[in-house]
Amino acid sequence: MNADFARQAIFLSQQLNCSEKYIASILHDVMVQNPNIGPLSCLEMTVANFHERRRHLVDCLRFLLEATETAEVPEAPATYIRIAKFIQSELLPGTRALTADVTLASKLFKEIEQLETEIGRADNARKNAGSNTVAPTGQGNVS
Repeated sequence: MNADFARQAIFLSQQLNCSEKYIASILHDVMVQNPNIGPLSCLEMTVANFHERRRHLVDCLRFLLEATETAEVPEAPATYIRIAKFIQSELLPGTRALTADVTLASKLFKEIEQLETEIGRADNARKNAGSNTVAPTGQGNVS
């Protein structure tokens, strides 16, 4: 593994507060799609891609909830009814996740509650990016 790639992935995972593996996959996608960009542009595109993916996930959730609401009308399509059953079984409080005692709904609500803090953090990072954001350098060893 390229040491610079590893440093960038670790740096971004710390800044974005998510797994190194997930950020490494996004960083790799950006590098493959844009082989001639510099390190700083690569980091910026990775952050933008990360937020775009989060936005797409929220949009998907919104569409699923809208389909669930539409399923309540008498002439609702069968697909909407199946979506509603899925959402009710997976997102309603009291439904347990397979690997933990935490519901999917509680995880989603926790993320929503943390949005204000995250938006503030992102806004501060955006405002200060020109003066104090530095790409990780080749210092140290990564195995």
